[in-house]
Amino acid sequence: MWRCYLCDTATGAVRSPIDIPSLSWSLTVSDASLSTTKGKGTGEGEARSVVVPWSAVPGSTWREKASSLSAGRRALLLGWDDGGSFYPVVFGAVGSRTDTVDDTSFSLDSVMQILASRYMVREGEFYKGAAALSLSGLSLRAIAANVGWYCTEGKPGGSLPIDWGDFYEAGEHERTYWPYNVSNLACADIFEKIANVIGGPDIAFRPYMADGARVRLKFEAGSDADAYIGQRSVRTLRIGPGGNAGNASVAHLAPVSRVYATGAGSEAEELVHLAEDLSRVNAADPWPLMEETFNDSSTEDGALLAAHADGRLAADSRPMAQLTCEINLGDADAPRPGDLWPGDVVNVRFQGFPTVPDGDYALRLMQMSGDLGMSVRLKFDPFIDPMEA
Repeated sequence: MWRCYLCDTATGAVRSPIDIPSLSWSLTVSDASLSTTKGKGTGEGEARSVVVPWSAVPGSTWREKASSLSAGRRALLLGWDDGGSFYPVVFGAVGSRTDTVDDTSFSLDSVMQILASRYMVREGEFYKGAAALSLSGLSLRAIAANVGWYCTEGKPGGSLPIDWGDFYEAGEHERTYWPYNVSNLACADIFEKIANVIGGPDIAFRPYMADGARVRLKFEAGSDADAYIGQRSVRTLRIGPGGNAGNASVAHLAPVSRVYATGAGSEAEELVHLAEDLSRVNAADPWPLMEETFNDSSTEDGALLAAHADGRLAADSRPMAQLTCEINLGDADAPRPGDLWPGDVVNVRFQGFPTVPDGDYALRLMQMSGDLGMSVRLKFDPFIDPMEA
């Protein structure tokens, strides 16, 4: 069954259990949409439409109840209790809260949403003529970990219960951050740009119980050699008669052949890059030309802009298909949230589906979502449409 606990946002200290009648939750590793304009993005964990009657909020006075759900200061941990084993799934700070006489309602701010309000400026280094902070000779994962540390532990009151991992992992990457460019240096935006380059790593935060009284989050990111987040085992889902996954649907999308990318500068001096693959337009049975644009006004490096555009084209240049299905937590053969995570590769076995040939497909899980019921919706990474390959 699902269980919820109130925690302190800054430390992860568990304060008390809380009985929440209903909510909807979602967990991703990156952008899970099947769209011609998507970037890879970074992982999110969120809960929405959380409505709690005042009788369920801890506290004997109104002041104590308000403190228990103090926006930003308190957090909610949602996890699956599987017969005594508790699997944390979603951790987020209490967001903007609305009170009525009978109850209070709010959504959760994920770690990425919190980091959208943290900026990559060293403490005491924001003044005219301040020097840049350069990170070089590192992996993209290590650069992201360093950025995360500067935006949390490196600021007064900035601490969050995050294990940032290896700050010194060697690589061939370099990033430079100028304080004057602060409006473009939100931590979450930097993570998204790192994830969106060609070969950029998956980035997500996964909660775990450090002990019985504290929840912490592991900063998980792929390596330079393997952009995917590591996993302990490969689960199998069976789509078809007698399978452990149901309500399957497969969406389809046509390919994009060109990406027009623009970067820093203005008018004739603006940095531009054209990424294109016209092979499908020029085929014997051609696809019509489809184009899209990409803009990042903070990018002053032509090679970096090209990498962003080429990555966008690589994601969108082929006919794609995307599986969505459901698992039932009452099925002993179905995997459990907190054991199965977005980013994991799953062996999906199709049998009898009309537009996907029978067989095993290694698909990455991109999103899990649900409510406090037994059904969990799974969305997988788009894969090359087997009917159009």
